[in-house]
Amino acid sequence: MERAREVQRMAVAVAQAGLGTDAARRAAVEREFADVPDAFRAIGGFPDPGRFASLAAEVDCVLRGLSTGDGVDRPANVELARIGGTAASLHLWTGSAAERFRQNFLEPWPAFVRNQYAVGVVLHRAVVAQAEIWARARDDAEQIAERALQALAACKECTRTEWTVTFTVMASVAAVVAVPLTGGASLAASGVAAVAQVLAATPPGEAPQTSFSADDPFEVVERVREAIRMLLGHVRERLDAVAGALGDTSRTVSDRPELFGWQ
Repeated sequence: MERAREVQRMAVAVAQAGLGTDAARRAAVEREFADVPDAFRAIGGFPDPGRFASLAAEVDCVLRGLSTGDGVDRPANVELARIGGTAASLHLWTGSAAERFRQNFLEPWPAFVRNQYAVGVVLHRAVVAQAEIWARARDDAEQIAERALQALAACKECTRTEWTVTFTVMASVAAVVAVPLTGGASLAASGVAAVAQVLAATPPGEAPQTSFSADDPFEVVERVREAIRMLLGHVRERLDAVAGALGDTSRTVSDRPELFGWQ
């Protein structure tokens, strides 16, 4: 909020320059910019990206327990292999109970584990993606304030100024693709890409840019209000992408619990 007040103070100072001691006009200027802190208020409520770190670590711990070593990020959990290896030691066990155990647990066990791991990956990427969204949103908000201060400084020189805001938050979540599950279903997992993947695939230079221009502090502040509204819209869009991937995953788990051994 301090940056918002800084923009407000500078806008008032530039707009009041040359008004002399005309109290009525000076008061009108102050009223015109009184809402600047309110425009930034939603940004001040952005969560700290660091708050997602512990949750991501907890989900990662679960993933390590479910890992079969198929991926490159986590080593295989050897205890899982031991469970699959019990089939040979049970060859003398016969009867209907033994048959149900083999058919409903031992044989589909590898598929259950892989599918549960896929669900965990979606959850982990969702948490990491949210942290990335809020980190970039904060950076974009700072960029809006900094560009506004530069534009107001240019107004002192009676020069029409132009500036560009790069909304890096729009590059924080990649497109949704389907991740296949063993057993004929799929999860929409890549809609919430990991930070490393985002930075590699969509660097800030590829984020959308919006140009603004203004002749006076009143126009500058109006453009700031517009930029903030755009940023909030972009944040909602990115969060909706995460929510969509989680929703798709939830529906798959609810509709096909047999794929996960959760019957």
